[in-house]
Amino acid sequence: MRKIGDGAEAVIYREGSRVLKKRPKKGYRHPLLDEQLRRSRTKREAKVTAKAKALGVNVPEVMQTSDYDLSLSFISGKRVRDVLDSASTKERHIICQQIGTQAALLHNAGVIHGDLTTSNLIWSRGKVVFIDFGLSFHSERVEDKAVDLHLLKEALESRHWRVWKECFAAAARAYEKKAKDGKLILKRLEEIETRGRYKKKGGG
Repeated sequence: MRKIGDGAEAVIYREGSRVLKKRPKKGYRHPLLDEQLRRSRTKREAKVTAKAKALGVNVPEVMQTSDYDLSLSFISGKRVRDVLDSASTKERHIICQQIGTQAALLHNAGVIHGDLTTSNLIWSRGKVVFIDFGLSFHSERVEDKAVDLHLLKEALESRHWRVWKECFAAAARAYEKKAKDGKLILKRLEEIETRGRYKKKGGG
């Protein structure tokens, strides 16, 4: 088993065709709270990942789960953050269309990813695979769905600044086609951005 990732909440190891996410103890939290959070987040991530799989979203398969550990199938490929800038225009559009379509499938079922960035998407054999549902939650609120898209847009703008406009436009078009209330959600996204600009301008 070798370590392949180290996040804020989990340490990730690979063992053959499996990935193991371990949530270690956090010394800065009260022991009882820490135990409760680690257990609930592991359980939620397993449940949401399995639900996304059932919805037809490309995600790893949940292999096994325990109190603080989650075993998933290993996805070979590269993170979208590492391929988007160097991809051809055609491939870039395919990637972003898939992101928009699959985000819509999640949102239609009330699943909010919670950390929708190009670091949590893998380009594998012509398919975009969504990973890391550790911050996911269930909501039917238009606001929550728009915030999920806002995270994606911010990630594209900050990390892929040369191509972010075309990328988000492709993702948004695909999202609007597949999402229930797609136009309404994208309209709310505009409102969220306007509020953000107003806060920055006002200094608070």
